[in-house]
Amino acid sequence: MKANLLFPADPTVFIIAHRGARSSAPENTLAAADCALRQGAQMWELDVCLTADGIPVVMHDDSLQRTTDISRRPEFAGQAPWRVCDLTLDETRRLDAGSWFAASDPFGTVAAHEISDHQLASYVGCRLPTLEEALHFTREKDWTVNVEIKDHARLKGHSRVTASVVEMIRSCDMVERVLLSSFQHQYLAEARTRLPQLARAVLVEGTRPADPLELCRAYAATAYHPAAALVTKEDVARLRTAGIHVNVWTVNDVETIDELTVMGVSGLITDFPARTRQVVDHLLQLKQSK
Repeated sequence: MKANLLFPADPTVFIIAHRGARSSAPENTLAAADCALRQGAQMWELDVCLTADGIPVVMHDDSLQRTTDISRRPEFAGQAPWRVCDLTLDETRRLDAGSWFAASDPFGTVAAHEISDHQLASYVGCRLPTLEEALHFTREKDWTVNVEIKDHARLKGHSRVTASVVEMIRSCDMVERVLLSSFQHQYLAEARTRLPQLARAVLVEGTRPADPLELCRAYAATAYHPAAALVTKEDVARLRTAGIHVNVWTVNDVETIDELTVMGVSGLITDFPARTRQVVDHLLQLKQSK
């Protein structure tokens, strides 16, 4: 398989940090990206939404409620349900996108004392990064990133989000370091037209496609990103033989890591980069010792 900045030749199993190391830091922040880098992830994954004034920002949900303090801010009370596409960049930048992590403890890592008080304190006041900031961070660290465009079909910006994201990737000189993905496959088709050399990944959930290989070929995709429940050994073999990487999401438990590693997937998209790396390396060592 051809080597490049995104996928060096024959990696054991590629570790991709889901929204950064979101078990160790507030998801989709530069703090989470930094944690993922320090934990040895070869790539991080982030999500992009478009603000009311057309700026791509790093956010997974349509609404800012879960991962910022917006619902507790009186000045935003009249703007519920606080959709990203209804707020300007300036408004989103006034929000605290980090304090929620310690209070919510989404993975139990705070209660387990896996994160120091100093580290938790550093998350207070984290800002929602723009895509531009995330791309600059990635480039400065000599790293790579999977940029997922969230589905805007029912949101403002559906017709312009792909152009905004692609142009930002181009202007930041990050074409060779970005893997673009989306569940909204028309975004991939548009990205191919606008910037053919930008690597693309087909995201799938819910139901296994009738023919994953043909689906990837339809979008000239570099990679196939299925939910763990949808991937089969036969699919992995066919896709990888055809030169298409198979990166599976979201993989956190040892049993699934084991199964997918044996299956021969290219990469694992995980909330626990360090832990997943340890499990994969242990499995490969056992295999080599036999």
